[in-house]
Amino acid sequence: MSNFLDDNLNQSVFFDINYLEVLGDNTFEYCLYHLLEREELISDFLARYKNHNVGRKAYPPALLLRIIFYAYYRGHISSRVIAKLCKTDLKFIALASGRQPHFTTIADFVSGNCESIQSLFHKVLLICDQSGLIGKEHFAIDGCKLPTNASKQWSGTHAELRKKSDKLKKAADNIINKHMSNDAGKENGGQPDKDQQQAIETLLRNAKKIDDFLATNEPRIGKGKRPKEVQSNITDNESAKMTTSKGTIQGMAFVTASDEKHQVILHAEGFGQGQEQATLKPMVEGIRKSLDETIFDHDVVLTADTGFSSEDNMQYLFEENIDAVVPDNQFRKRNPVFGESETYNRHKENRKKTRNGQRKRDAVIPSEDFTVDLENQHCICPAGKELHYLGDHFETASGRYTRFRGELKDCRNCQLQTRCMKKPVKERGRQVSFLNTEQSKTSYLDLMKQKIDSEAGRKIYSRRMWTIEPVFGNICSNKRLNRISLRGETKATAQWLLYCMVHNIEKLWKNTEIEQWA
Repeated sequence: MSNFLDDNLNQSVFFDINYLEVLGDNTFEYCLYHLLEREELISDFLARYKNHNVGRKAYPPALLLRIIFYAYYRGHISSRVIAKLCKTDLKFIALASGRQPHFTTIADFVSGNCESIQSLFHKVLLICDQSGLIGKEHFAIDGCKLPTNASKQWSGTHAELRKKSDKLKKAADNIINKHMSNDAGKENGGQPDKDQQQAIETLLRNAKKIDDFLATNEPRIGKGKRPKEVQSNITDNESAKMTTSKGTIQGMAFVTASDEKHQVILHAEGFGQGQEQATLKPMVEGIRKSLDETIFDHDVVLTADTGFSSEDNMQYLFEENIDAVVPDNQFRKRNPVFGESETYNRHKENRKKTRNGQRKRDAVIPSEDFTVDLENQHCICPAGKELHYLGDHFETASGRYTRFRGELKDCRNCQLQTRCMKKPVKERGRQVSFLNTEQSKTSYLDLMKQKIDSEAGRKIYSRRMWTIEPVFGNICSNKRLNRISLRGETKATAQWLLYCMVHNIEKLWKNTEIEQWA
């Protein structure tokens, strides 16, 4: 018989374990331990614990932060999973000092310390700054859309939600009426059976949920020059329905700013809106608050993608004397490098196709092909038809425009319709606008266009990609964050900041000696 070592699992053993030795000498968890041993970092968390004499002893905030940070570092966001790992994973057991906090304790700690989490993020950022990890030469801003703990099925305007409530009530009445029309309903005295009664109660309960929401919440108004009602959500009214590359989600946009030198995150916020234009100013103010009010008075360049481009944002950047490069959505068309790129042109053609493979209709006939006499308020289209004068009072950032519109009957029967209009003619004909040159003015968008079209501007903007994109790659891919488990902008922002802190602590661990800041 072969001489094997004993492998009997049915036996009790004693391990001689030192928790600190389990963490290792130069590991992320070892870095966590030494960082959170600094009492000044967790002072805001300690302020919540006031009962020193009676009651059950609480878990130290440093202990809970260690296991939460390490769980996020390992790609675990569920509090139930974290609680289980504190019983089965040796590294978690060591970080928790052998304690086994309940999953509700972990969840309540994350959702109940939003202000303290923001304060801790700022303190960790200062340590990164003191350690020389922030170059303060180039900052980049971008957003990442993630689903939150809300269902998009419960979204809609107040009119749509009211219609849905009526539909649910009608469905409940239909079940009752159908039951009463059957012989079984008459035999049971009109009482539905168990399954039918459960369906009726579910429908009426959901209808009441909608009615209660409508009674206690005002319509949600979007932000912009022309405010209008946007969809509300019953489960989380601070979230929004957003379109992403992976489909439509109910969630938030987590806008983040990072430094170029080591991609250290400077500021981050969650916004319950898909449009990024309204988030630029809060992000700039957040960077100032995180680092220094005068940070942009020095040689710091700020970059952001086309989603942040608007006349108001450009005016804000120029008036604040912030050296920024924010391109408009047409800047690649003006770049000869992209014009000669086969890959860019191929993707451009693919974007012009609809879901069924048909090409979208492009307005290939520009307004320059129309014959116009602004002085006599006269305009003729390429087909020889006269357009109706709409006025010259249309004010924009570039100046005042004169507008003309084709007659509906002319455009509907025109042979050039498919080349002239993006969509088939339904309610009105082709509309064209002409800038009154004597009233034209240089807009802030035009000033930014001149900047991005310059060789220096394009070179600066090219640095944006490797400054901010690795941040989202690390958090969403390496750390496997694909959804936020909390509701509301404040709590969702706090959870995103926890992941941002994991990212920054990882930078501290890899690029500095622990003795510098421990």
